[in-house]
Amino acid sequence: MNKKCKNCGIDFEITEDDLKFYDKVSSVIKGKKYALPSPTHCPDCRLMRRLSFRNEKNLYKRKCDLCDKNGIFVFSENVKFPVYCVECFWSDKWDPLSFGSDYDFSRSFFEQFKELMDSVPKMGLYQLNNENSDFNSFLAYSKNVYMSPGTYFAEDSVYCRKSQYIKDSLNCSLVDNCELLEGSVNSSHCYSCNSSFNCRNCSNSSYIADCIGCTNCFMCSGLNKKNYCVKNKQYSKEEYEKLIKEKLQDGDEKLMNEFIEFNKTIPKKHQNQLNCENSSGDFIQNCKNAEMCFDAFNVQDSKYLVETEDVKDSMDLNMHDKNIELCYEMSCGGDSNYMSKFCFVSCLCPESEYLFSCFYANNCFGCDGIHSKVKNCILNKQYSEAEYQDLKAKIIEQMLGAGRAHGASAQVEAESGFASSSETEPKIEYGEFFPISISPFAYNETVANDYFPMTKDQVLNNGWKWKDIDPKEFSKSLFVLPEKIEDTKDDVLEHVFSCSDCGKNYKIVSLELNLSRKMKTSLSKKCSDCRQKDLMKFKNPKKLFDRNCSNCEAKMISVYSQNRLEKVYCEKCYLKEIY
Repeated sequence: MNKKCKNCGIDFEITEDDLKFYDKVSSVIKGKKYALPSPTHCPDCRLMRRLSFRNEKNLYKRKCDLCDKNGIFVFSENVKFPVYCVECFWSDKWDPLSFGSDYDFSRSFFEQFKELMDSVPKMGLYQLNNENSDFNSFLAYSKNVYMSPGTYFAEDSVYCRKSQYIKDSLNCSLVDNCELLEGSVNSSHCYSCNSSFNCRNCSNSSYIADCIGCTNCFMCSGLNKKNYCVKNKQYSKEEYEKLIKEKLQDGDEKLMNEFIEFNKTIPKKHQNQLNCENSSGDFIQNCKNAEMCFDAFNVQDSKYLVETEDVKDSMDLNMHDKNIELCYEMSCGGDSNYMSKFCFVSCLCPESEYLFSCFYANNCFGCDGIHSKVKNCILNKQYSEAEYQDLKAKIIEQMLGAGRAHGASAQVEAESGFASSSETEPKIEYGEFFPISISPFAYNETVANDYFPMTKDQVLNNGWKWKDIDPKEFSKSLFVLPEKIEDTKDDVLEHVFSCSDCGKNYKIVSLELNLSRKMKTSLSKKCSDCRQKDLMKFKNPKKLFDRNCSNCEAKMISVYSQNRLEKVYCEKCYLKEIY
């Protein structure tokens, strides 16, 4: 079945297997199945919609609205709802069910859910069991960590997005089981490496890509178990050390540009997979029957997953992991979710739908802020099991039969994502994630703008929110960072610098300075946002293309399009060339 995306207008395919999955996860209430409709948005637009609710890096100083203590939160003071610190959110000082309301069938579901969201307190930062790590969201089991969203089991690390089991690392993304890593992405079990990309088990190396088990290598690509190499050429230890000493005089920017050009000359693998069977995507590991999955681990019988782990028989998930089964259109949560759909940050919430920031909510529909064991709730109001099933069935029937707000004004329709105007978001019916228009964040505050960048006019024309730049954050700095870390004094912590790329002001934190000295790397002249953008240039697009192997001409599906200049090999040719 081919459909046209209601958001971007492109054609996309829904397969027979997709339809079988939608049927499998459809709600069954008192023996009646409420068939889940096929999506109206293409996979990319579905991902964009889910990501528009995830603010990772925009943090604000404000007071907790319960205990009145100052804190760091992902919500500014301009939001309508109360914002609580982590301790207050989990306390028994407030009851989420006190915000419950009856369902009004003269109004749309999303209109009523938006009103609930505007009243229920929100957790200011998504954190769990951390120490000295206030400036982070989506962080768990970490100590002395700064601005490293989506990370867990980390220690003494700065600007390390979506990483795990790391220590003493700086400016990284999607790395695991690493120590003393700087400026790296998609690397695992590496030690003391600078600018490593898609590398495993490497140490004491810099500017390396697609390397495995390499030590003391510099500006190398596609090597396996090599030592003392520069640009893939073997040297003696003495020759290597002399050459490296000379090369390091060139400076970081020149070395990176030289490495990028050299890396293009080395054949690339059509897809980055490890221990996978019948799977497609990039940077996936221990997967079976995983289709169109990216940065995913331990996945089985699933499709359209991004940055996920331990998932089975699910579709359209991002940043969602740990014992997940039969889930659909879920974002940023996890931990034992089963048969759940259309939820944001939901943990231990089986057989639930349309939850925002809920925990331990079993068999609930359209709830916000639940943080204790409850079941059978709709709009934060609890019912008997029979009452819950009857009401849920009626709401689904309304959403399936209407797809628009009954009796709502045009203004409310627009705010809820139901407006018919071509300048607002397409109508949302049952069976799809929350409309972007009800996100508590401006579009450019969220990860959606990183994956799918838009201009202010584009965002506003869609009826979504936009956060204007504060000119005070772009004041011209009179201070210039020293070129070498050995020339950098402690007073660098007192100054404000201007990003060499975008001009945004940023500061150096003490942990960052200590790590740079420890790893003997220069402090960056770019803000953290631009550093992450540079790292993402080493990531392939989350798309697959038909092309031929550059060696044997065999047809294959690759993350490299035909327009890319690199030589791209099929699995067989790559293994023969590299190993």
